[in-house]
Amino acid sequence: MRRTRAAVIRRRRLATTVAAASALTVGVVLATQLPAHSHSRQPIKAAASHPAVTASETADAASNAGLATLRKDIAAYLAARHGAASVAIYDRTARKSVVVHPSLRGRTASIVKVDILETRLHQTGGHLSEDQRETATSMIENSDNDSATELWDDDGGPSGVHAYNAEVGLTQTTPNADWGLTTTSAADQVNLVRELFRHNSLLTKSGRKFQRTLMRHIESDQRWGINGGVPSNAIVGNKNGWLPVTEDHNRWAVNSIGWVKGDGKSYFIAVITQHDASEDYGIDTIQHVARMVWNHATVATSAG
Repeated sequence: MRRTRAAVIRRRRLATTVAAASALTVGVVLATQLPAHSHSRQPIKAAASHPAVTASETADAASNAGLATLRKDIAAYLAARHGAASVAIYDRTARKSVVVHPSLRGRTASIVKVDILETRLHQTGGHLSEDQRETATSMIENSDNDSATELWDDDGGPSGVHAYNAEVGLTQTTPNADWGLTTTSAADQVNLVRELFRHNSLLTKSGRKFQRTLMRHIESDQRWGINGGVPSNAIVGNKNGWLPVTEDHNRWAVNSIGWVKGDGKSYFIAVITQHDASEDYGIDTIQHVARMVWNHATVATSAG
């Protein structure tokens, strides 16, 4: 029944007032991150006087240059917009991360629903009841707030979600008793999404697949954000959040997290925006950034 009530569910979307986020010092970071299971490259065998440059080294240098350009372009674009925003990307092909304005902490609004479900899957060992599966479907696909509150309470509220986040290694996320007011960073959100793809002891294979499937089937009017500029043949899984902040002169917090895979590209992405003049302004910002990321993402190659 929950999945047939989309029109009703959409009217329940989050409309909570919050205090304006504090002014934050922002910076830009380009970092290399290798998954724990990655192996370092073997030493290159070449004549001592004329070391050879392998195809893999050439590709690595090209990806570094491309990601550095992406970082600069995103930072320049965000500098020209109003409000505040942070972006994190993990390029799965290049095995590198880009983080722009890492110090920003923003209100999650409904993107916290990804965290809520991961916590539930962790606590139950992936064994959700039929009712919980329906509730999770309504929460993720339709962004139903009553469903989120039900699972949030099942998790144990802020303490339960915090305990799971500590296991994942999230250090910049603070669950709030009012779940939509949870604060987080773009980097933490990328790490949260990455957990759905890693073989790990926190989430079962079936649990990870269940949540990924829900995020790939978001209802049609919520398929915006990180899919900006992405071709229709690509695979996108996302969760968005949007929140008008009364105490911030009704400016908006608009966020989008998830993953994109297609045309030889594969990456995780989170865009957090705060103090937006309107919901549409936040959405436009996210989709512009998403288009930049798609155009710069590393393309898989057989070289090396």
